[in-house]
Amino acid sequence: MAYSVMVWLVNPGHQAHEEEETEWATAGRDEAPGAATGVNIGQAFTRMLYGFYETQEKADGVLDDISNSLQQNAPLRLTSHADRVFLVPCGRVHYVVCEEIERPKDRG
Repeated sequence: MAYSVMVWLVNPGHQAHEEEETEWATAGRDEAPGAATGVNIGQAFTRMLYGFYETQEKADGVLDDISNSLQQNAPLRLTSHADRVFLVPCGRVHYVVCEEIERPKDRG
């Protein structure tokens, strides 16, 4: 079995310049920084995948690392599948979940 670690974020609610920012990012999408990646448009994520781990021991180790980072008020570093790195301030982390997952190759 494999394990998935997911970080749930605090919902930021309505942002002061949200409408103007969305309009700017949509209208000037070809010239906007990050346009090719899509990271500069839309609502903030409410959850992000931290990683997949082959054993429970590895997942537990990652949870310990996350716990230590949050206790030190250090941001979490999350890498997306597209190799984009996000630094999430500790105050935005609502909770962290570790779940056992079943992959097609795990089925007998």
